[in-house]
Amino acid sequence: MEDHTSRPEFIQAVQSGAGKIIRFSKTTNQNMLYVAIPLYKNNKPIAVIRTSSYLYEINRNLHSVNMKIIYSAIILTVLALLLAVLSSRGLTKPIRVITNVAERIKNGDFNSRIISKRRDEIGRLSSSINEMAESLDKLFNGLTEEREEIKTILSSMTESLVVLDDKGRIVLANDNFKNIVGESASIIEDKYYWQVVQNSNFVDLVKQTNLTNTQQSYEIGFKDKIYLANANVVTKTREKRIVVVLHDITDFKKLAQVKSDFVANVSHELKTPLTSIKGYAETLSEETGRKYKKLIEPIERNAERLINIVQDLLTVSELERKEEEVHVEQIDLSVMLANIKKIFAAKMKEKRISLKYEINDDTRFIEGDSFLIEQMLVNLIDNAIKYNVEKGKIGIKSYVSGNNVVIEIEDTGIGIAPEHLPRIFERFYVIDKSRSRRLGGTGLGLSIVKHIVLSHNGKIDVQSEIGKSTKFIITLPV
Repeated sequence: MEDHTSRPEFIQAVQSGAGKIIRFSKTTNQNMLYVAIPLYKNNKPIAVIRTSSYLYEINRNLHSVNMKIIYSAIILTVLALLLAVLSSRGLTKPIRVITNVAERIKNGDFNSRIISKRRDEIGRLSSSINEMAESLDKLFNGLTEEREEIKTILSSMTESLVVLDDKGRIVLANDNFKNIVGESASIIEDKYYWQVVQNSNFVDLVKQTNLTNTQQSYEIGFKDKIYLANANVVTKTREKRIVVVLHDITDFKKLAQVKSDFVANVSHELKTPLTSIKGYAETLSEETGRKYKKLIEPIERNAERLINIVQDLLTVSELERKEEEVHVEQIDLSVMLANIKKIFAAKMKEKRISLKYEINDDTRFIEGDSFLIEQMLVNLIDNAIKYNVEKGKIGIKSYVSGNNVVIEIEDTGIGIAPEHLPRIFERFYVIDKSRSRRLGGTGLGLSIVKHIVLSHNGKIDVQSEIGKSTKFIITLPV
């Protein structure tokens, strides 16, 4: 028997536990694979098993196994692809249907629905989209009805209305506004208001409202009509909006003008005969002596009262015509009050009334119409004297409040009851007719005062307490 212990695979098996080698066999005359494995007993090698095999058979077997694996992989891949295609078709078709319905809903077709009997996620998604479409349909119908209702309301308004955004573009306008500016419905929206409304007062109104974020009112003339325009800012929406409403006051203005002209004409016509009556009554009083004095004195007194009423009516009419023609100049308030105090010196001495004024240095010089401001102060001080008590007091002070000059005139007189305060600036409104007649009041003094204050873009308020005091507060812009 041939000794194989010297072979490489044998030595390698003994040393490392297994041995293998490929070498040329002289016996078979070809390359062979030799493998050796030791056998152990009680952890000691007792023998070595050695075997050999033809290499081409091994390669052939390996090649056969590899081919089987490759064929199996190809078959599995094809089956997987077929399964994927079938599965994707089952998924993409309903997804495509859902996508098409979603597109139609997006374009406003809220009646589109997905027909699906599936109970998986796609089925639930289809149901959700159907429910969403139904909700959108109801919501859209509701919004459409509301919009039509708003359009109907706006169209039925007698006022003209326009809504602007913060950049001045027209967002909404009713038919009356379009008729005023002469624009058709198809071209007015999305235009800037200054492209549509060629009116400087309207432009100033919008600019002032946008700048101050407060309500503004202007009288604006369009063609042959006059409108009272009220503009306000609406900030409750997502974007800032300016709402302008125009009220047609043409007839009111014409009526007011007719009334003013009538009062002015009648007053002019009455002034001359009343002056004559007063003159003749004074002459009769001098000629007849005491015998007819008691009869003539009432004629003189009532003639004088009528002359005062006529003069006040003429003053009011003149103020109404020139409200926007105030002559602005610098006024020294201290000097003006000193002169007025001299005018009423005799009346104050008669009732022993004291008048004191404190004029702040910041408000000594104010701007306004000197004649009108003096007339305003004269009327208020005259009332403070007439309706004051014996040994009463009159106090006048001025101060700055924000962008305004405030003038306060307070007396210690009889006061005004709360129910009369809202009406005291009305024409001919008299609280105590007998007292007013006795004191020579015409019921027009405070109306004149209010006209003067308004002509200076100011405001006047009154505070009073029966039996204690009355305070008039005039606020004029700096």
